[in-house]
Amino acid sequence: MSRLPHFFQRLGNVIRNYGDYVQGRLVYLAFFSVLGILVPYTSFSWFSILLTLLLLGFIIFRHHFSLIVLSLFTLFLFMCLFILIDSTNQTTLAPTTKTIKAEIVDSPDFNGDKFSVIVNTSQNEKLLMVYYIQTEVEKIQLSKSLKMGLVCRFNGTLKKPQVSRNPYSFDYQKYLYAQKIHWIFEANTLTPEKCFLQEKWSLGRWLLKIREAGIHQIDSHFDGSTAGIIQALIYGERTNIKNEIVNSYQSLGLIHLLAISGLHVSLMTGMFYFLCIRFGVTRESTSILLLCLLPAYIMIAGGSPSVIRSVLMCMLLFASILWWKKGSMLDVISFVFIFMLAINPYFLFNIGFQLSFIVSASLILSSKAIFKHYSNTLASLFAVSFLSQIASLPILLYHFFEFSLLSLPLNMLYVPLYSMIILPFALFTVVLLGVFEPIGEMFATILTWLLELLNQVTVWFSQFSFSVLTLGKPGLILMILYCGACFYFLISWEKKKVLLQRALLAPIGVLLLHVISPYLNPYGEVTMIDVGQGDSIYIELPFRKGVYLIDTGGTIPFEQEQWKIRRNEFSTAQNIIIPFLKSEGIRSIDKLIVTHGDQDHIGGAQGLLEGIRIKEIVIGKNKDDAIQEKELKKIAANKGIPVHIVERGQRWNEGDSTFYILAPKGNELKENNNSVVIYTKLGGLNWLFTGDIEKDVELDLIKTYKNLRVDVLKVGHHGSKTSSTKEFIQFINPKIALIPVGVNNRFNHPHPDVIDLLKNEKIKVYRTDKDGAIEFRYFKKSGTFMQTIP
Repeated sequence: MSRLPHFFQRLGNVIRNYGDYVQGRLVYLAFFSVLGILVPYTSFSWFSILLTLLLLGFIIFRHHFSLIVLSLFTLFLFMCLFILIDSTNQTTLAPTTKTIKAEIVDSPDFNGDKFSVIVNTSQNEKLLMVYYIQTEVEKIQLSKSLKMGLVCRFNGTLKKPQVSRNPYSFDYQKYLYAQKIHWIFEANTLTPEKCFLQEKWSLGRWLLKIREAGIHQIDSHFDGSTAGIIQALIYGERTNIKNEIVNSYQSLGLIHLLAISGLHVSLMTGMFYFLCIRFGVTRESTSILLLCLLPAYIMIAGGSPSVIRSVLMCMLLFASILWWKKGSMLDVISFVFIFMLAINPYFLFNIGFQLSFIVSASLILSSKAIFKHYSNTLASLFAVSFLSQIASLPILLYHFFEFSLLSLPLNMLYVPLYSMIILPFALFTVVLLGVFEPIGEMFATILTWLLELLNQVTVWFSQFSFSVLTLGKPGLILMILYCGACFYFLISWEKKKVLLQRALLAPIGVLLLHVISPYLNPYGEVTMIDVGQGDSIYIELPFRKGVYLIDTGGTIPFEQEQWKIRRNEFSTAQNIIIPFLKSEGIRSIDKLIVTHGDQDHIGGAQGLLEGIRIKEIVIGKNKDDAIQEKELKKIAANKGIPVHIVERGQRWNEGDSTFYILAPKGNELKENNNSVVIYTKLGGLNWLFTGDIEKDVELDLIKTYKNLRVDVLKVGHHGSKTSSTKEFIQFINPKIALIPVGVNNRFNHPHPDVIDLLKNEKIKVYRTDKDGAIEFRYFKKSGTFMQTIP
């Protein structure tokens, strides 16, 4: 142990001369490492080149020419590094592969009747393996048998991960690609009896075993989201937390509390340091011991970017204090930033990585100003929380499209609560459960009660819709303005306190510009949202004079046994429509038009009413309401939302647009034929939205509206053979057909005869199962159709 400090001291002497030169300048190299990745990633976009030239000009103005050479070298190095790593990120498996031999390399996840786990094949390629469990007995057997380290032979099929099917939605394929996973292997059967345990020992495998055992220990003493939060705090694993709770923490700007960050690492390191000193270990030996142990914690805590950053910064600080005696915190975080990107360039696109470094760097740069101007503890806490909010604002808006006005006061409350009470109490309880279980169970009961109460309070706060400001995804210009305004504010904070009030006007001004920008936008939009097997069409008029949603999609609910129910059940409204609306910056819908009462058109309405303000609901006239329509009317009455019943001959005007109701008449016998049919002109094109009308209504429209001509047809009933008759199609003579239909749906929509008819009539067909969401953006009398999936 005594030789170890001398080794580090010699290493410090070797890099001292280089360190003296780059001291305080590593932040420039960090910027150029980012540009080196962005240039090939964005295919040498003009923005990357322009930003490079601006940074070079700034360096020439402020620093020596040799720093320019070093910066250009960093730019070129990271360009080559990213191109090399990205070019080798390829699959070696053939798409027709049916059998694999692979090792389970992660903790298996049992989510209702779905089993999933990361496996590593004999060709050294990672896969996400999924298996759908058949019986409760099988689930119990698999949960006891399958564990990390098992090597098995699996039979099944390879499937490509899901791509983003709607604008700005989560791209699962890109997410897995960044982890070098290219396939989902869907297993047909799982037979643990044919597996064997890999005997090869490695430090990494041993640490992952410790992590798995720790997660299982918490599972055995805590339930549901309580277990999930404790696992998140100690091991960085939050799959067990219910979606409702995660969404609540996220919408309130508190999600960072459920990820291991610098605060967690500092607290645990401090506790360990204090205990070692109390038991007579010297400070130097304790620091060296921590330098050896902290890398192990990266794997035990899940290896997320925020964990790696926190641990590496902590290690560098210990090493610097012990042996180098030089270097600023800004240099430390810049070095860690460059090092992490060199190890894995894909970290740059990770939200946790972005937030972790932006907030930490901002606090480091402004720490002197905070401690100088705010001696009071409460004032310092307010300053730190406010600074974190300002620094993270552009990233939060870019990824989540909104932020909470309650975030600042709640962070001031939750951060001390989690850091001073919840985290230490959770660590103490978990250790006690392992040492002396009976007493540990008593503390576990208290901790469970405390976390359940805290979760209820968090969900309650998140229900205040007024507190969340939804602005939509900012474009490139707005992002530049946000970053510039936030940077100006931070610089003003650090340099001179009296400028704060004036400097704060910069980010507030950009926020206001973001709020009013849709009302200054002369472009309109029609988007057929991909909701699977169902309809949902979004219409936004120029200058946001009108926002309409025709139908909400919806899945058919099935009664399930308790063991099959998953942690987070899929909801068309919560998982697709509301995120889409938030990305557009929509806070309220002027008209929700429900064409008829089928589940795949009205099923998401209730969830939508819970998440978005609806000013008016439009339903077609009929002889008898469907069950879903009756339920929707009750909910609307309770919320004070007016419901308007429409029929043929009615219309409404908004701006330069008129919307005509062509059907129903109100005496139709079939539910599909009772659909609301809307005709309007948008972007110089005539549109016909048909719901699920069938042959009888189509013929009636031909007889009633002799001059009906259509440019864009929303094909009736998802392309079913009962709709889109030859007489109707030839009469309205559309140029473009839109078909909302689910991938591999059980109804085999659209029917081949309908597709052949449309092709024979030389009609351009867009369908959501192949193209994803279809977006039409228009200006005055011209517009462009765009597919989400190229």
